[in-house]
Amino acid sequence: MDLASFFQEQGVDVFSEVSIDTLSDKDRSFVMQFFPGARFVIVFGKEVPATVYLMLQKEKTRGMLRIAETLNKTAVRLAACMEAEHIPALPVPLYIPIRITDGSVQGVVRLKQVAAAGGLGSLGRSTVLLSPKFGPRLMLSGVVTGQPACKSGKAQTNVQSADGPVCIECGQCISMCPEKALGPAGCDAFRCRIVHAWVPSLLVPAVKWMLGRRMFLKCMAPLAPWIARIATIRCSLCVTKCPLFSGQLVRR
Repeated sequence: MDLASFFQEQGVDVFSEVSIDTLSDKDRSFVMQFFPGARFVIVFGKEVPATVYLMLQKEKTRGMLRIAETLNKTAVRLAACMEAEHIPALPVPLYIPIRITDGSVQGVVRLKQVAAAGGLGSLGRSTVLLSPKFGPRLMLSGVVTGQPACKSGKAQTNVQSADGPVCIECGQCISMCPEKALGPAGCDAFRCRIVHAWVPSLLVPAVKWMLGRRMFLKCMAPLAPWIARIATIRCSLCVTKCPLFSGQLVRR
């Protein structure tokens, strides 16, 4: 399968087919738990235009959801195309399921870490992926596969730069966070203003417990898209205050 042609038709900006052998032990384990026959993760992304971040909260939320749902539809189409070619494939869910690991909320596959391993960028102190072209404004989706898309077995990619950008450790993302959700250990999702509006501090232990229950996640899955559509992105300072917001390259 020609991934470059497929993604061009879908309007995807960047992609990389990543062997799970190149992932950390933790991320390889997460991928294998999600899809036991996994050998590759095809991670891909679209730019979130800078103008979206300047919109009012509700318009900004709708703009980002449109991009996220477009990426999700692309993942479902890609998985279906690969299955038609007898390549086992499973799209990474957009909303649920998720997992709690070491007290932190994450997707079943950590796409930012996979994207970094695939050369699509590097992780900043805010844990956001920094893309060479788009800075922290790249939204991701992915498909886990049991075989490479190309019959030759050669991984496909359109990595735009092998060496940038790199987080300059300025600490802007951490200092600008109004809820102090960012720190040396990464991001505490439950302190983030977006999540905190829905989950008050007193309810965090109970919510973490529920998110660890498969039956709860199964029941919540049909409601997740509806919740996402009525939610509001109240803050994005960790992105907009990043010196790499415009996508310019900064290297060590």
